[in-house]
Amino acid sequence: MSNTNGNGISNGSANGAGNGSQGEPQGLVFPCDFPLKMFGKNTLHFIAAVDKTVEEHVPREDWASTKTTPSKNDKYVSYTIVIIARNREQLDKVCAAVTKCPEVIMAL
Repeated sequence: MSNTNGNGISNGSANGAGNGSQGEPQGLVFPCDFPLKMFGKNTLHFIAAVDKTVEEHVPREDWASTKTTPSKNDKYVSYTIVIIARNREQLDKVCAAVTKCPEVIMAL
């Protein structure tokens, strides 16, 4: 069992005794690549809406890659954008924005 810091980030301690005093990195180190994965209906409108939402918080030059994968029946699609997150505030804002995007059924 790992301990989390309240933000869902594990400190890697299996017994609860880890307090980071050994100089181990805690959480994310910025800037870092961070995948945003969204699911929605397989339409151009979904991709365009997600692109617009992400672009409000992350400039295109900070998009490392994008990938779409359709479902077996082609009705839905997963869309992953790997961004270069510059700081925690930016990451929190973009994650909140894609979660609130009406075209996004689920975001990871």
